[in-house]
Amino acid sequence: MSFAGRLTDEGYRKVETSAEVWAVIRARHPELVPFGTASFEGDMFSSYGFPGADFPLMEARTTWEIGPEYQRINEQHRYWLCIPIKEAT
Repeated sequence: MSFAGRLTDEGYRKVETSAEVWAVIRARHPELVPFGTASFEGDMFSSYGFPGADFPLMEARTTWEIGPEYQRINEQHRYWLCIPIKEAT
């Protein structure tokens, strides 16, 4: 399922981006804080934003198959920027 450009229930749109964009933003903005994390067997999700912000700035998801001795097999990463949506009045 593609999440690119998907509207969320949280009031923002996700726009898929690259690992390079994600890495540069993280490196240039050490003040970013976790907005949320979730980890399940073979699936990890994280979102980051500026302290005091209403929405995260970016999100990432890593998925993998679990191999012998809990090795990560076929690890895949996806990254998104989060664009706030103005509510209609």
